[in-house]
Amino acid sequence: MKNIAVVLRGHVRTWNFNAPKVFDFYDKIADNVDYYFTTWDTSNIDGVKETFEYQNLIHFQIISSELDNSILEGDPEGKYYNGHLGPAFMNTLILPYKRLREKELNQKYDCVFDTRPDVIPQRIKYIWGDKAGMPIEIIPPTKDTVYTTGLELQTNLSDIKQGTDIAIQDWLLYCDSDAFEKTTLRYHSDKYIYEIGNGPGTQIELREYFSQNEMFLSVSDWVRAFMIRPNVFKLDWKDQQNEEKIMDSISEWPTLDSETKTNLCEHYGVSINDYKDTPSITCKI
Repeated sequence: MKNIAVVLRGHVRTWNFNAPKVFDFYDKIADNVDYYFTTWDTSNIDGVKETFEYQNLIHFQIISSELDNSILEGDPEGKYYNGHLGPAFMNTLILPYKRLREKELNQKYDCVFDTRPDVIPQRIKYIWGDKAGMPIEIIPPTKDTVYTTGLELQTNLSDIKQGTDIAIQDWLLYCDSDAFEKTTLRYHSDKYIYEIGNGPGTQIELREYFSQNEMFLSVSDWVRAFMIRPNVFKLDWKDQQNEEKIMDSISEWPTLDSETKTNLCEHYGVSINDYKDTPSITCKI
């Protein structure tokens, strides 16, 4: 691909560990890579902007977590400070900068990656045949199609349809420039599928949003993505270069008790809020 945008939105979390690996991944798949970074004011942003010293950082923004009254009863934080509306709202804020940059390039981005600072992407490789061990060829996005790294089964939490339902892995999505702008509209109230507070869960509702807006959903076969947790920082330099060791640290995080997780965050300069302000069982402190 020639020109791509990488939109990193959400809590900073393990970005300072991930940054070199993220840059290396995108540098290898495109001639030009532009980055957009938006995060919450509850995160620790020390040194974050400096990681982009040798990258094309088009926009960097810190957003207040208290922009509006909460949609969750008893939650003092802002309306957009949640897993469903937050990503779309943050992405909307970068749209003026994205459009201006595309005018400078005199073309729209070939691809926009919608992902998070705590995620490392990885090429999938052939496992048999003459190409065994080689990366699978990149598949550029097609019109009105959003690509995810996988699907999973989750419990539908809405009153309309309860039981097991199909959810998308939403921590790394990619699509073309127009489809990206269409996905950001979901934070507008006139685009809500469910009454606020009665949704089926973010990853299910996002899939339904794509369907209702005549967008296709496809599972990518050339890229996967992993959420890196703070215990990765305790690996020595050699193990930090070892893919298997990093994967082991991901599996270890949910088994740690709250005190150990808290101590790791404090020791390595990761905001405690990054792992408390989340409903995710496998992530939460």
